Amino acid sequence: IGIALAWTLFNIDLPFKSTLQALVILPVAIPSYVFTYSWISLIPGFKGLWAALFVLVLATTPFITLTTLAALRRSDWSTYEVAQTLGLNGLQIFVRVTWPQIKNSVAAGSLLSALYVLSDFGAISLLGVDTLTRAIENIYRGSFDRSSASILALILVAISALVIRLEERSRQRLHIIKSSNRIIKRAKTNDKFKVKLIALFGIGSYLALGLVIPLFQLLSIFLANSTSINYSLLFKASISTLIAACLGALIALALALPVGVLSAQGSRLGRVSDKAILIVHALPGIVMGLALVSFGSSIGWLYQSLLLLSFAYALLFMAKAVGSVRSSVGRVPKNLIEISATLGLPKSATFRRVVIPLATPGLLSGTLLVLLAAMKELPATLMLKPIGFETLATQMW
Repeated sequence: IGIALAWTLFNIDLPFKSTLQALVILPVAIPSYVFTYSWISLIPGFKGLWAALFVLVLATTPFITLTTLAALRRSDWSTYEVAQTLGLNGLQIFVRVTWPQIKNSVAAGSLLSALYVLSDFGAISLLGVDTLTRAIENIYRGSFDRSSASILALILVAISALVIRLEERSRQRLHIIKSSNRIIKRAKTNDKFKVKLIALFGIGSYLALGLVIPLFQLLSIFLANSTSINYSLLFKASISTLIAACLGALIALALALPVGVLSAQGSRLGRVSDKAILIVHALPGIVMGLALVSFGSSIGWLYQSLLLLSFAYALLFMAKAVGSVRSSVGRVPKNLIEISATLGLPKSATFRRVVIPLATPGLLSGTLLVLLAAMKELPATLMLKPIGFETLATQMW
């Protein structure tokens, strides 16, 4: 579905194409448990494995759409013209010309999708599907012996690591086709009315199932029960969510800054740290929560504290900040750093007065990504939140 959406949006001359491209990405911003709740409220018997597959496919399709669309924009379209002159039809061109140029990006999007599904807790629990994440939570809540939960958590970590390794191996075996910018041409879009009609129907169907129906259902529930909502409780949960997420984002930025700078400089320590952070990012929230429960319970004042919860957010989503720090610091002109050095400024002053101001937009965007991810996090919040502390995610749960 993700590849089909990306190909359609890129290759067909559709009305409001930019708006459609933004809309097909939006479902990934909706937490899976909110998504699931809207469908359960619409269809009372909506449960089981097939329901979970339906929800998670709709929720994770944007990962593949986004990466594939980016790859198509970088494709060398002169090769398509050559393929057409050799008499290849549309399917043959896709298999022999398009696919080799986009399969790395499809693999990357598939990795994000797989890790999302492996770590999902909210949708799976609401739909009554027995997975490792649900089993870990049940054992944690229902037993004083947490060794069984730890064993299941290790199995989940091993599966996540295996998925990452498979993606890396497939990427290493791929033959990347890259032409110089001189011969890259703009793609010719299909403007036939029948083709556009079919494309709009396909995109509209996905948007209806993945965005319009869930949001309409949630809005209907809100309007029907607006007088019975405890707005003071909602406001308190909103403030708590912002406090915990903001603190987590700031801790993530503080931890990501040195790693991102080292990575941008190409140091070996930076590369090793980068990979370690990616592995941590792949950990499901419930595994991180279980690990920090074991760690925090040995330190009385830290256990079930706001600091421990925010630290969990920082560890889980620091990879988002590291990527932004690395790219923004890497774009700082080296000649400005050299000029600063010739003026006698030490490295610390150069970093503070030259690098940081120029990299600030990227640093802020990375912090914002962590903030948004932390606001949606459910399993780690359920396990680590202080007593009486409710976020929007836990309040809805």
